[in-house]
Amino acid sequence: MRLAGKVALVTDVGSENGSAVAHRFAAEGAQVAVCRGAGIRAAAIPADLSPGMLPIAGDICSSNESQRMVAAVEERFGRLDVLVNHGAGGRIVGTIMDISEADFHEAMASDALSVMMLSAAAIPLMRRSGGGAIVNIASIGRRGLSRRPLRSASQAAVSALTACMAIDHAADRIRVNGLLLGPTGTKSMAAEQREQLARKALLGELATPEDVAAAALFLASDEARLITGALLPLDAGRSLPTL
Repeated sequence: MRLAGKVALVTDVGSENGSAVAHRFAAEGAQVAVCRGAGIRAAAIPADLSPGMLPIAGDICSSNESQRMVAAVEERFGRLDVLVNHGAGGRIVGTIMDISEADFHEAMASDALSVMMLSAAAIPLMRRSGGGAIVNIASIGRRGLSRRPLRSASQAAVSALTACMAIDHAADRIRVNGLLLGPTGTKSMAAEQREQLARKALLGELATPEDVAAAALFLASDEARLITGALLPLDAGRSLPTL
C-alpha cells in the first residue's frame, strides 16, 4: 500500500486517465476525493466511484470554489497529502488564425488557471498536514506542435507553473512534478487511430490510462520523495529527437 494513510484530491475523473488515477490511488490505500474539470458540477461526476471516495462539485478555475472544495476535503478527512491536477481544455486543431479570443481564455483557464487556483487552495492544508505532493498532468505538446498552438501554449504554461511551484514550496515540504503525456490509448479511441499513433512512438505502443495512473502514483508516493520540479514524459519515446 504505497499511499496508505494519505489523502488525495484528483481532478478530471470524468476522463479515462483521471478515473484510472483515482481508482489506483484508492487501491494503494489512499482516501480519495474526486472532482471534474473547469465549470463542471456534480451532475457530471461519474457513478463508478470506489466505496469511500468523496465526490466534490465545483469549478476549479474559481478561487472561491477551489477553497470550498479543499475545505470539504479537510472536513471529511482532516488533511491533504496529494493533489493531481489534470486539465481538461478543448483540443482545437488549426493555426492561430483559427483561434478566437474566447477559445484562448477557455483553454488557458481549463489547463493553467485551474492548476493555480486549486493548488493555491490546497497548499495551506498540505502545509498543515506536514507537506505533500502535487502532480500536474500536462502534455509533451508544451514544446510546440504543428496546428496545436493553443494546446501547446497552455501546456507550456502548466510546465512553467510546475517548476515555479516546486521552487516556491520546497520549504513547505511540498513536492511538485509534471507528468507529460503523449497520445494515450483510451477505450474510446478507434483501433485504426491507436495503431497509427503507436507506429510513431519509438517503443511502438501507446500509454494506457493504467500507465498514466502508475506514473502518477510513483510521483505522488514516498518513492519519489527527493524528486521535485521534474517533467516526466510518458510517451514511449515519441518526443525524443531523431535524426
